[in-house]
Amino acid sequence: MIIEQLDSSRVLISLNLSDMDTFEMSVDKLNMRENKCKEKLKELLTLAFDKFSISTEKKAVLVEAMPHKEGLLIMAQVDVMRAFRKVYRIKKPPMLPCCRFSGAENLLACMQRLKSFCKAMGANSLWLYKGQYYLIFEQGLMPKGALEVLGEYSNCSSVGLIKIARIKEAGKELAKGNAAMCICKQMQ
Repeated sequence: MIIEQLDSSRVLISLNLSDMDTFEMSVDKLNMRENKCKEKLKELLTLAFDKFSISTEKKAVLVEAMPHKEGLLIMAQVDVMRAFRKVYRIKKPPMLPCCRFSGAENLLACMQRLKSFCKAMGANSLWLYKGQYYLIFEQGLMPKGALEVLGEYSNCSSVGLIKIARIKEAGKELAKGNAAMCICKQMQ
Protein backbone atom coordinates (compact mmCIF):
# COMPACT_ATOMS: atom_id res chain seq x y z
CA MET A 1 0.00 0.00 0.00
CA ILE A 2 1.28 3.43 -0.95
CA ILE A 3 -0.16 6.58 0.65
CA GLU A 4 0.81 9.96 -0.83
CA GLN A 5 -0.19 13.45 0.21
CA LEU A 6 -1.14 15.49 -2.87
CA ASP A 7 -1.74 18.76 -1.02
CA SER A 8 -2.98 19.99 2.37
CA SER A 9 -6.42 18.43 1.92
CA ARG A 10 -5.97 15.52 -0.55
CA VAL A 11 -4.48 12.05 -0.11
CA LEU A 12 -3.96 9.35 -2.75
CA ILE A 13 -4.04 5.73 -1.61
CA SER A 14 -2.79 3.01 -3.93
CA LEU A 15 -3.79 -0.54 -2.97
CA ASN A 16 -2.41 -3.62 -4.63
CA LEU A 17 -4.29 -6.94 -4.71
CA SER A 18 -2.82 -8.20 -1.42
CA ASP A 19 -3.77 -4.91 0.34
CA MET A 20 -7.30 -5.27 -0.98
CA ASP A 21 -7.44 -8.76 0.53
CA THR A 22 -6.12 -7.41 3.86
CA PHE A 23 -8.83 -4.72 3.99
CA GLU A 24 -11.40 -7.14 2.52
CA MET A 25 -12.19 -4.81 -0.35
CA SER A 26 -13.07 -5.50 -3.95
CA VAL A 27 -14.10 -3.25 -6.78
CA ASP A 28 -17.41 -5.09 -7.14
CA LYS A 29 -18.36 -4.68 -3.47
CA LEU A 30 -17.15 -1.10 -3.00
CA ASN A 31 -20.42 0.32 -1.71
CA MET A 32 -20.91 2.86 1.10
CA ARG A 33 -24.35 1.43 1.88
CA GLU A 34 -22.78 -1.85 2.97
CA ASN A 35 -21.70 -1.54 6.63
CA LYS A 36 -18.66 -3.86 6.39
CA CYS A 37 -17.24 -2.01 3.40
CA LYS A 38 -17.96 1.35 5.02
CA GLU A 39 -16.08 0.37 8.21
CA LYS A 40 -13.05 -0.91 6.27
CA LEU A 41 -12.94 2.24 4.14
CA LYS A 42 -13.16 4.44 7.26
CA GLU A 43 -10.31 2.46 8.80
CA LEU A 44 -8.20 2.94 5.68
CA LEU A 45 -8.98 6.69 5.48
CA THR A 46 -8.21 7.20 9.18
CA LEU A 47 -4.86 5.51 8.67
CA ALA A 48 -4.07 7.73 5.67
CA PHE A 49 -5.16 11.03 7.25
CA ASP A 50 -3.41 10.29 10.55
CA LYS A 51 -0.17 9.60 8.69
CA PHE A 52 -0.12 13.20 7.41
CA SER A 53 -1.86 14.78 10.44
CA ILE A 54 -4.88 15.93 8.43
CA SER A 55 -7.84 16.66 10.68
CA THR A 56 -11.27 15.42 9.58
CA GLU A 57 -13.21 16.79 12.56
CA LYS A 58 -16.30 18.76 11.41
CA LYS A 59 -15.26 18.33 7.80
CA ALA A 60 -16.65 16.45 4.84
CA VAL A 61 -14.55 13.70 3.26
CA LEU A 62 -15.00 13.14 -0.45
CA VAL A 63 -13.81 9.77 -1.74
CA GLU A 64 -13.17 8.75 -5.34
CA ALA A 65 -12.10 5.22 -6.28
CA MET A 66 -10.70 3.96 -9.59
CA PRO A 67 -9.75 0.36 -10.31
CA HIS A 68 -6.63 -0.50 -12.27
CA LYS A 69 -5.00 -3.79 -13.34
CA GLU A 70 -2.85 -4.11 -10.19
CA GLY A 71 -5.42 -2.97 -7.59
CA LEU A 72 -7.31 0.17 -6.66
CA LEU A 73 -6.62 3.91 -6.44
CA ILE A 74 -8.52 5.90 -3.83
CA MET A 75 -8.35 9.68 -3.66
CA ALA A 76 -9.77 11.28 -0.52
CA GLN A 77 -10.26 14.99 -0.03
CA VAL A 78 -11.15 16.81 3.19
CA ASP A 79 -13.18 19.98 2.91
CA VAL A 80 -15.09 22.25 5.27
CA MET A 81 -18.60 20.96 5.91
CA ARG A 82 -20.34 24.30 5.30
CA ALA A 83 -19.45 24.25 1.62
CA PHE A 84 -21.43 21.02 1.14
CA ARG A 85 -24.19 21.51 3.72
CA LYS A 86 -25.71 24.77 2.52
CA VAL A 87 -29.44 24.71 3.20
CA TYR A 88 -31.88 26.95 1.41
CA ARG A 89 -35.29 27.52 2.92
CA ILE A 90 -38.13 28.71 0.79
CA LYS A 91 -40.26 31.05 2.77
CA LYS A 92 -43.92 30.93 2.05
CA PRO A 93 -45.30 34.45 1.63
CA PRO A 94 -47.85 35.43 4.29
CA MET A 95 -51.43 35.08 3.14
CA LEU A 96 -54.56 36.71 4.56
CA PRO A 97 -58.19 35.75 4.08
CA CYS A 98 -60.03 38.07 1.70
CA CYS A 99 -63.65 37.89 0.51
CA ARG A 100 -64.69 39.55 -2.76
CA PHE A 101 -68.35 40.50 -3.13
CA SER A 102 -69.67 41.17 -6.64
CA GLY A 103 -72.21 43.76 -5.43
CA ALA A 104 -73.65 45.58 -2.45
CA GLU A 105 -76.68 43.24 -2.33
CA ASN A 106 -74.48 40.20 -1.71
CA LEU A 107 -72.48 42.11 0.91
CA LEU A 108 -75.56 43.25 2.85
CA ALA A 109 -77.27 39.84 2.64
CA CYS A 110 -74.08 38.22 3.97
CA MET A 111 -73.79 40.70 6.84
CA GLN A 112 -77.44 40.03 7.75
CA ARG A 113 -76.59 36.36 8.28
CA LEU A 114 -73.25 37.09 10.00
CA LYS A 115 -74.71 39.06 12.94
CA SER A 116 -73.97 36.28 15.45
CA PHE A 117 -70.32 35.94 14.32
CA CYS A 118 -69.35 39.63 13.94
CA LYS A 119 -67.68 40.02 17.37
CA ALA A 120 -65.60 36.85 17.00
CA MET A 121 -64.26 37.60 13.52
CA GLY A 122 -61.39 39.85 14.59
CA ALA A 123 -59.97 42.85 12.75
CA ASN A 124 -61.23 43.33 9.20
CA SER A 125 -61.74 46.19 6.79
CA LEU A 126 -64.05 46.81 3.85
CA TRP A 127 -62.70 48.21 0.57
CA LEU A 128 -64.22 49.20 -2.78
CA TYR A 129 -61.85 48.30 -5.63
CA LYS A 130 -62.75 48.16 -9.34
CA GLY A 131 -66.50 48.10 -8.62
CA GLN A 132 -66.30 45.16 -6.20
CA TYR A 133 -66.30 45.02 -2.41
CA TYR A 134 -63.41 43.36 -0.58
CA LEU A 135 -63.61 42.31 3.06
CA ILE A 136 -59.97 41.90 4.14
CA PHE A 137 -59.18 40.10 7.40
CA GLU A 138 -56.02 41.07 9.27
CA GLN A 139 -55.82 37.66 11.00
CA GLY A 140 -55.98 34.19 9.56
CA LEU A 141 -58.35 32.76 12.18
CA MET A 142 -62.10 32.98 11.75
CA PRO A 143 -65.09 31.05 13.19
CA LYS A 144 -66.02 28.07 11.00
CA GLY A 145 -69.66 29.12 10.65
CA ALA A 146 -68.64 32.62 9.54
CA LEU A 147 -66.38 31.20 6.86
CA GLU A 148 -69.23 29.06 5.50
CA VAL A 149 -71.62 32.04 5.33
CA LEU A 150 -68.97 34.22 3.68
CA GLY A 151 -68.36 31.47 1.13
CA GLU A 152 -72.04 31.45 0.13
CA TYR A 153 -72.17 35.16 -0.72
CA SER A 154 -68.63 35.91 -1.85
CA ASN A 155 -65.49 34.49 -3.37
CA CYS A 156 -63.25 33.87 -0.32
CA SER A 157 -59.60 32.97 -0.72
CA SER A 158 -56.19 33.46 0.83
CA VAL A 159 -54.53 36.43 -0.79
CA GLY A 160 -50.86 37.47 -0.72
CA LEU A 161 -49.70 40.74 0.77
CA ILE A 162 -48.96 42.19 -2.68
CA LYS A 163 -52.57 41.89 -3.81
CA ILE A 164 -53.78 43.25 -0.44
CA ALA A 165 -51.45 46.23 -0.87
CA ARG A 166 -52.79 46.81 -4.40
CA ILE A 167 -56.39 46.84 -3.12
CA LYS A 168 -55.51 49.19 -0.27
CA GLU A 169 -53.49 51.51 -2.49
CA ALA A 170 -55.90 51.81 -5.44
CA GLY A 171 -59.17 51.12 -3.62
CA LYS A 172 -61.35 53.19 -1.33
CA GLU A 173 -61.63 52.21 2.34
CA LEU A 174 -65.28 52.08 3.40
CA ALA A 175 -64.90 50.77 6.97
CA LYS A 176 -61.97 49.81 9.20
CA GLY A 177 -61.40 48.15 12.58
CA ASN A 178 -64.14 45.53 12.52
CA ALA A 179 -66.04 46.48 9.36
CA ALA A 180 -68.39 43.50 9.59
CA MET A 181 -69.50 44.52 13.10
CA CYS A 182 -70.00 48.17 12.01
CA ILE A 183 -72.26 47.08 9.13
CA CYS A 184 -74.19 44.65 11.35
CA LYS A 185 -74.82 47.42 13.93
CA GLN A 186 -76.12 49.76 11.21
CA MET A 187 -78.54 47.08 9.98
CA GLN A 188 -80.33 46.78 13.37
